Amino acid sequence: MADETLTHTPAQQREETASSSSRTHLLIVPHTHWDREWYQTFQQFRMRLVRAVDLVLETLERDRAFAHFTLDGQTIVLEDYLEVRPENARRLERLARAGRLLVGPWYLQPDEYLVGGESLIRNLALGRRQAAAYGGAMSVGYVPDTFGHIAQLPQILRGFELENAVFWRGVGPDVARNAFRWAAPDGTDVLALWLHDQYGYSNAAVLPLDPDALTARLARIAESMRPKAVGDVLLLMNGSDHQEPQTELPAALVAAAPRLAAAGLDAEIGTLPQYVQAIAEAGLSLERHSGELRSGFYSHLLPGVLSTRMWLKQANAAGEALLVRWTEPAAALAALWGAPHPTALLGLAWKHLMHNHPHDSICGCGIDQVHAEMLPRFAQSAQIAEELTTQALAQLAAQADTSGIERAVPIVVFNPGPGPRTDVVECALHVPFARFAVVDGAGNAVPFQVASEAGSVLLDEQADPLLVTAMMGMIADGRALGYAILDAAVGPGAAPGEVAVDILVSQQAEPDLALVERTRERILALAAGGQVSSFHIVAREAPRTTLLLLARDVPAIGGRVYFVHPAEVAVTPIAPAPNAPTPDALRVSDSAIENVHLAVEVNAAVGTLTLRDKRTGRVYSGLNQIVDTGDVGDLYNWSPPASDCAVTAPLWPPSVELIEAGPARATLRIRRTYALPASATPDRRARSGEHVTCAITTEVSLTPGARRVELRTTVENAARDHRLRALFPLPFAAEHADAEGTFEVARRPVRLPGSAPGEWNPQISSEQPVNTFPQKRFVDVSDGEAGLALLNRGLPEYELLPAETGEGGADGARGAEAAVALTLLRAVEWLSRDDLATRRGHAGPPLYTPEAQGLGTHVYEYALVPHSGGWRDEDALVLREAAAFEAGLRAAPAARHAGPLGDHWSAVYVTPASVVVSAVKRPDDGAGLIVRLANPTAEAVEAEVILGRPFSAVEVVNLAEDRIRAEESAQLARILTTGIRTPLREGEIRTLRFRFDEHAE
Repeated sequence: MADETLTHTPAQQREETASSSSRTHLLIVPHTHWDREWYQTFQQFRMRLVRAVDLVLETLERDRAFAHFTLDGQTIVLEDYLEVRPENARRLERLARAGRLLVGPWYLQPDEYLVGGESLIRNLALGRRQAAAYGGAMSVGYVPDTFGHIAQLPQILRGFELENAVFWRGVGPDVARNAFRWAAPDGTDVLALWLHDQYGYSNAAVLPLDPDALTARLARIAESMRPKAVGDVLLLMNGSDHQEPQTELPAALVAAAPRLAAAGLDAEIGTLPQYVQAIAEAGLSLERHSGELRSGFYSHLLPGVLSTRMWLKQANAAGEALLVRWTEPAAALAALWGAPHPTALLGLAWKHLMHNHPHDSICGCGIDQVHAEMLPRFAQSAQIAEELTTQALAQLAAQADTSGIERAVPIVVFNPGPGPRTDVVECALHVPFARFAVVDGAGNAVPFQVASEAGSVLLDEQADPLLVTAMMGMIADGRALGYAILDAAVGPGAAPGEVAVDILVSQQAEPDLALVERTRERILALAAGGQVSSFHIVAREAPRTTLLLLARDVPAIGGRVYFVHPAEVAVTPIAPAPNAPTPDALRVSDSAIENVHLAVEVNAAVGTLTLRDKRTGRVYSGLNQIVDTGDVGDLYNWSPPASDCAVTAPLWPPSVELIEAGPARATLRIRRTYALPASATPDRRARSGEHVTCAITTEVSLTPGARRVELRTTVENAARDHRLRALFPLPFAAEHADAEGTFEVARRPVRLPGSAPGEWNPQISSEQPVNTFPQKRFVDVSDGEAGLALLNRGLPEYELLPAETGEGGADGARGAEAAVALTLLRAVEWLSRDDLATRRGHAGPPLYTPEAQGLGTHVYEYALVPHSGGWRDEDALVLREAAAFEAGLRAAPAARHAGPLGDHWSAVYVTPASVVVSAVKRPDDGAGLIVRLANPTAEAVEAEVILGRPFSAVEVVNLAEDRIRAEESAQLARILTTGIRTPLREGEIRTLRFRFDEHAE
């Protein structure tokens, strides 16, 4: 018989079962918390999942008194289960539609700090779509075990019509009760329900089934919860990690009911939505809190996961940047010009990436095999995304006008950023000219240099005259087998009666038709003349040349065409820049590089950098000092040895060489060698007296007119049990740093209360506060007049060090009043230990994880942006440079043709620069274009969005893209047929949906 939906509200149920208004109602929620992979692999855990869900189905169908079961707020458990038990899909759907099996709203339970905002949005969107097949998602923003919560989570949840959040970790001592209003930076708030018992989502796990024991246990739980509870309903979470349902619980509760009543308690099996409803119906006056929840006071925050297995963070950041900045926009825009949209493949790329987003996965805190299995997922996501991007950009290039200059190879340069951009871009192409130059569509010379050249021989064969005659018949329109013939030489061969034919071909360039016809006629005449016994035919591919060119003013989310054409002056791979031919030219020496804005010099003694900002006059010395200290923590927490020693200088002076000298880019290479303690001592109280050498090489690059200096550091790690950081001293005192987060820029202090040695009392709080914090693309420190931003690619942990830490020591850093520390590597080898100086007790099973030591080669990329004022000043320079560093320009050779886009175009242009373009994508239902904006500032702004083609309609929609926000849509001001103006509150995320005429869809 089909199940019926349970309709009683918590208030009605309490009225039916309670005899006294003073009685405490215990709402028991059977559930399982399902870590997809952690101390076992995904497949090992899936075997347990199949058994658990089998038992859930059997129990719910057999026992109506077992009213509900919650599947951890994530739909991926159904996906994983049904791959093994597809025959049970109808049973799952029937129970879910009846309200007895609660699914979603997430696709999977992510870490909030280590994945991007768009990943969180895609996660909820996919979870909602999957849950729709089961009657809809649970209407609760359930995030039970995430290691802290971002400030914008309330706004993200409300974007999916979720008006509450239920969680465990992150709450600090400023929160007194378990229910409060939690506001995002824009003021959007949700009802926050804190699982405040010390066991969080496991506070009622494995209840005893004996009536007396069950009553005693429930009474103890109730007593422990009352001091922080609001109202007369207490939430008891009957489940834990990978736990199966307690099938006899309903009968045990019936047997214990008289004893519970005598203790002033009544209990029922219920759901999280019922608990949310009970609190909402109580009409309580609740405190209001705002900002991120990132405290380890009541429960472990586990902040060391920001830098555990850093290579996972780097791969994820690269994958997100590829999908969000390149694949989605390119595919969406190509579709507007008639190309098919790769919806299914794009969704598959996102799935591969999101499968690495659960907190135990992306945090790096599982067994080694778990994280080895993540790497193919990153790779498969990137493989799909790269191919889709290449195809979409080719489709867009086909719409450009590349016909401007004859006998030239066109190059189309694409800009993924929301504003015009000048930057260096790399392009590999077959150059059919021995001497060449690069120009823009107006014929203006473009600075470039050759990074590498390589050609190949495609054919080297002896052929008789008859075969050669047949081969000549394969030439049509100057092409053979897909190759254009660019040049040919016919002459005597090495042997009597032999003719040598040397042909130069290319797949990109246009053929020389006159030359091809002359050569063809001569070869046919020789073949027919009877004097030639054989032809030695060699076909060579035109050299594949990798160019670095300075693409100027590439339009926003658009492109510009450049041309490689024959020239009289040869170009060498490294050509020293002239002294000053243009205002933005590079100047170089053996240990210094300079452009019109910035000057960088290497300290010959220790290899640090001195950076001079010519605009402000500020000098930053001792930059990129490598500092290595001990770490005897585990995968969750950094913990220094009791007797630590810091390595702050290389063994001997570094080697410095100029490896690129412009005119498009100048690069210095600095090689340093460090002697690091080999490991911790056996008692883990100090660092070993044995040392190993570690080579650290940094390439420092500068381009003409650039406002950022780029660094690429390669570390050969041979040491264990340590933390390796790059330090960037500042010439001023600093009390706080501004770090980009998820749809916000968070200001955090230089030191948290209780973080200094000796201040933490483990009897009071569960974890010592630490001053390492999360970041997305940058952290910035300024004194109000000038500052320094440190950009990164996938390096999410920073610390602002005060002068008295003593962690400096480089000659160039003397006199520094503060320093930013960027974590490069945290090398440990235990999943969890219980002997840490920074955490009370275990955080997981004590398993050996030697691969987390990170032995081997690591490459890190980061950049420096000195500026005046703060991070918002100079027209949001820091934001612009962070976006440029996250996703560089791309270039590809193209065929010559006319096209409606012209030789330069912008598809989406957004101002002001302080507004972040979070997404440009095709809507989930396939009609139109989504442009998502975010205002990370503390002030309201008016944004202007200009599209490259007219649109027919535009409205503001929620993050789920399925509900029009009519009042906010009415605020949009239309600008002709291609643009709008829209207000953005401080901290607001706003999603715009543009619609086009039918032919543009």
